[in-house]
Amino acid sequence: MKKINRVMVMKLHSFTFALALFLFVSVSIHSAEPESQDPKDFNAVISELAKKMQESNATDKPKRLAVVTFVPSQNRNENAKNEFGEYVTESLISALSSNKKIFKLFERKRLDAVLKENDLMLTDLMQKDAAIKIGELVPIDALFSGTYTKLKSYIDVNGRLIDVVTGEIMVSVSGRIQLTDDLMSLFPGANNNENAPNENRKSDLDLCKEKAKAVKARLNDLSSDDKIQALVRDGIKFPFDTECGVFHFDLMYAFKRYNIENTEYKKFLTAALDSIPYPANDQRAIEIIRYLVKDSVIDSQEWKLGLKTLRKVGNYSLSSYISYLLTHQNISAYLNECYDRIDEYFELAQAGRIGLPTPVTFTAAFFEMTEGVKVRHDNRLLIYCYEKYADRLAMDAKTAKSIYSLLTAIYKSEDDSERKTKTLTWLADLFNRSETNEKSAEQLYDFARSFEPNPYNKEANKQIMREFPQKDLESLVQACRSKFSEYATLTAYNSQLTDRINFCVKYDVPVPGTIPTMAEAQTILAGDDWEEQLRVMKLLVQMNERPKPIEKVLVNILDKRSLDHKGELSQMQESALVVLGNVRTNDSKAISYMIASLESREYMIPDKAVDALVSIGRGAVPALIAKLNSLTIHDGGLQYKIAVILGRIGKDAQAAKPTLQALLAKSTNKDIKYAIEAALQAME
Repeated sequence: MKKINRVMVMKLHSFTFALALFLFVSVSIHSAEPESQDPKDFNAVISELAKKMQESNATDKPKRLAVVTFVPSQNRNENAKNEFGEYVTESLISALSSNKKIFKLFERKRLDAVLKENDLMLTDLMQKDAAIKIGELVPIDALFSGTYTKLKSYIDVNGRLIDVVTGEIMVSVSGRIQLTDDLMSLFPGANNNENAPNENRKSDLDLCKEKAKAVKARLNDLSSDDKIQALVRDGIKFPFDTECGVFHFDLMYAFKRYNIENTEYKKFLTAALDSIPYPANDQRAIEIIRYLVKDSVIDSQEWKLGLKTLRKVGNYSLSSYISYLLTHQNISAYLNECYDRIDEYFELAQAGRIGLPTPVTFTAAFFEMTEGVKVRHDNRLLIYCYEKYADRLAMDAKTAKSIYSLLTAIYKSEDDSERKTKTLTWLADLFNRSETNEKSAEQLYDFARSFEPNPYNKEANKQIMREFPQKDLESLVQACRSKFSEYATLTAYNSQLTDRINFCVKYDVPVPGTIPTMAEAQTILAGDDWEEQLRVMKLLVQMNERPKPIEKVLVNILDKRSLDHKGELSQMQESALVVLGNVRTNDSKAISYMIASLESREYMIPDKAVDALVSIGRGAVPALIAKLNSLTIHDGGLQYKIAVILGRIGKDAQAAKPTLQALLAKSTNKDIKYAIEAALQAME
């Protein structure tokens, strides 16, 4: 009995705690509700929503944002018109577009196509999981979705900006819009003063929708050809409009999903596409095109209709249609046919017969085509477009930037060596023709920097070497030598200037007044401007064997002494060791200085001396042998260093074998003996 009572008491305590928690949460939620706000003008609310969203991005990098259509908070038919939702969405997008440094907006039509293809509902997109799913399908950082509620005198709008990677709600926004007569007109059926004939018309429409709904229900059973044919026969009785015939979207989706081919239905859709006057503003057009190419074959009739559709599509939408019409088939099998169709397109563009409400320029048509025919790991259509039509473009700063982006993308992704070389030639020509300014300089050196290996990631270097082979960089430097020289100092940043000068030194690009010739270097090193001498010595270190003509000047630096400039002189002598090693000097004075420097207490001097002697190689061996023979048991540190140097020289140091073997026999130091054994093995 006591045990039962204890259980009851515990349950009572749990209930009491739960009740208290419920009351606490209820009070908290109530207190968190915003104070009732007065309705505001539509534009004022849109501006406030946009401002709050923009303030959510505190970084200096624009976020890629997709905005989906606002939907009513009340349950509604998915096929019903949503004119207010479309209007508020487009208005918000326009407000957000004013500052491209905060958001880069993803094209709505492309987003709608993805939603349709993946069977995602607009009403689901305020949920975390749905937002993350969208982030996996399209290249965006954030998704904004919203709802609205129409009341008697105002409309409440609410929205969420969701991080598509984490699902985190970045910001929630809300507003209250004053309901005006103009806004009321965006709510079908809201006007109670409609006349009787219109009511009869709506009744007919409702009746049509009911019949269409019955046809749509038959999509659940496509188990036989007879059922499919009967469905098509009844379905094409309904014109493909956005009211009664909206079920055709579902019919196309089902036929694509289950790979159903039906000639009669395709004929119906081609007629519907041909009748659409303004495809860019009509979702039916792109969906019909997507359906027609589902078999991965675009026959001549489909291409002819597609080209006719392109003539009625405005800028920024052309590329989506082009992509389906030219790249959703086996390009290798239809390559020449694709080339011919590209020619047809550009012929119309040249004649000003592409685009509505006004024809697009040839330059705009070009970049829409190149955007449309981008195919992963296959640049043949892009290369064809550039090779044949790029010389017709109206060149300005914007066009040059777009061409640079296009060619660098082609070059990076191209695996065929011949096409890669051709693209590099075009890039070099672009660099050479570009107007001289800081932007042009930045583009040239940024592209050259793409060839640099990553010192911290060997795996990444394999990809860099494949995408940016070193031999191509050498070709680029040769082709753009004068531009590299001209642009080297065209920067306001010291770090950038240093990087560019070092690049030019490495690839032997002359920069008059900055990178000295050997005659100029000799004059400077013989003078008394210590700062300039240090600068020149740092450049000579990077020139490999090129300073050979001033070898004597460098040897003389080793003999110099200065109490007033001891620090500067020490740095110069350290650099001189490196340069004399690079030029493989045979000067006995220089080699003796290097051997003596092995015991220096100056920072890095012994290491530089070791590297220099190894670089000289065979020429330093006699002096190293003589020094080794002169050492005693008390010089173990130097014996060890010389044994290591001879080992690194390798086969070219075989003359030192007898001396090393003799030292091995009499030395008792384990480290020295090990170094000698390693050196002897390296000489084999």
